[in-house]
Amino acid sequence: QKEDIPMRTLFQNGWLYDGTGAPARRGSLLIDGETIAAVDAPEGAQADLVLDCEGLAVAPGFIDSHSHNDWFACRPDPLPYFAPFLEQGIATQVAGNCGFSPFGWEAGTPHRALIGSGLFSRGDAQGDLSTLEGFVHASQDRLPLNLHPLLGHMSSRISIAGRDSRPLCGDELKRQDFLLERELDAGAGGISFGLMYEPDRYAPYAELKRAALIAKKYDRPLAVHARACSAASTSYHPPFGGRAHNLRALDEMLSLARETGVSLQFSHLIFVGAKTWRTVEESLRLIERANRAGCSFFYDSYAMMYGASVITVVLPAWYLTLPREKRRSPAIRARLAVEIGVTKRLLGFDFSDIQIAWAGAKHASLTGRTVSEIAAHWGVSDLQAYLRLVDDTDGTARVLMHKYLTPEILERLMSDGRCLYMTDAWIEDEGMQNPAAFCCFPEFLRIAREKHTLARTIRQMTGATADRFGLKDRGYLREGAFADLVVFNPRMVAPGADVNGRPVGVRQVFVNGRQAVRNGAAVDGVCAGRFLLK
Repeated sequence: QKEDIPMRTLFQNGWLYDGTGAPARRGSLLIDGETIAAVDAPEGAQADLVLDCEGLAVAPGFIDSHSHNDWFACRPDPLPYFAPFLEQGIATQVAGNCGFSPFGWEAGTPHRALIGSGLFSRGDAQGDLSTLEGFVHASQDRLPLNLHPLLGHMSSRISIAGRDSRPLCGDELKRQDFLLERELDAGAGGISFGLMYEPDRYAPYAELKRAALIAKKYDRPLAVHARACSAASTSYHPPFGGRAHNLRALDEMLSLARETGVSLQFSHLIFVGAKTWRTVEESLRLIERANRAGCSFFYDSYAMMYGASVITVVLPAWYLTLPREKRRSPAIRARLAVEIGVTKRLLGFDFSDIQIAWAGAKHASLTGRTVSEIAAHWGVSDLQAYLRLVDDTDGTARVLMHKYLTPEILERLMSDGRCLYMTDAWIEDEGMQNPAAFCCFPEFLRIAREKHTLARTIRQMTGATADRFGLKDRGYLREGAFADLVVFNPRMVAPGADVNGRPVGVRQVFVNGRQAVRNGAAVDGVCAGRFLLK
């Protein structure tokens, strides 16, 4: 029987974590085709393949609640972009976050090249990807794992008005409404905002509320990358003073949830800069209070102390909207230097915390260095080096931003049942990789083992996430559910010695009954996934 055809597989004598948060119990599980046939399989059950799971955990395939792998799904060979996630135990990814999706735009737009904002591209994908229908058609027979696609608000907005720093006008708003509803009708799982990126950062509250009401109308969640993740931020003017900016950004989204009733997923609740860390407890109190008052307000986190972004994310809107020749004015540079200097001091965050992942072939030798290290190499100030990198890459350089979390903050978030788990990582064709693409979920599991919270942690990366996004018959070990499964060694699961290599302890992964990872390695040519549409 061909290995890519689902068959009867018996997972014998493992420790079953069912996705509910209940303690593990010893037992055998049988899958038949693409579904689970028996959670307590009788002794002597017949199967085409028997896996000895003695001493191993058997759990629902993990669900990555915040991914961008939709941008790679439509490539002719998507497996290299998905294999590291499969090897973490991930069977499903919720994609289209932070306002970015490869579909959901006007086919005739003159701004097509701007979609993805320099952070993502469709690469060598073929076909019309402007619609979800076209995107699925171009990708569905090659998916290594399941994808639940959200619609990126920025993709539709860019197609209508490019990067214009203005509110959309009446006709433009109607066109935007049409695009949002077209893709939700086609099965998109929800809408996402990227309020720290151009051009979503220019969208006024009324425009955001309009989109949130559409998500509510379709009973789909709204995932939001908020305007600020730090106590002082160039997203606000002035960029310092008053209420901590990350709390203002949270206030804005709490208001949106209360006024519209939309289920809101707050993307990557992080606290950038040492002096932002004091806002953790107030942030969690605000979220708790909102949920007690009837809101449906969850958030997600990764297990790393850093995250990937685009280099312009720290620049103020007033600077980004200036023509390049005006940006070089001494008066403009002086104003920018003052604002950034004060912001850095207030945050406990510096250019030494910004690491270049890729700044183009011209600057390939700078990959992995911090902006401060590059400045010393060039013999210029940190700000001069930073702005040169911005200009030389037209604002598209990729960076890893550090001081996002501390181990203590991460453990605090992991203890909250409203925290879902995610990678927010992707594989790049060039430059430095984000280690989260290789080891994020194993790191969650390592922490859970040390804190004796494995059942709860597995719940948050399986059943809780499936419930949040309405993924029917996913995330649980129960009869009739889809056979998305991971087998791992709970005593040793962890990131590998090389954080850009395979993790330790993840043995087998099945997606829709097909084996996608065998003995820790992704199966060559695996196409076991499918689109999970609404």
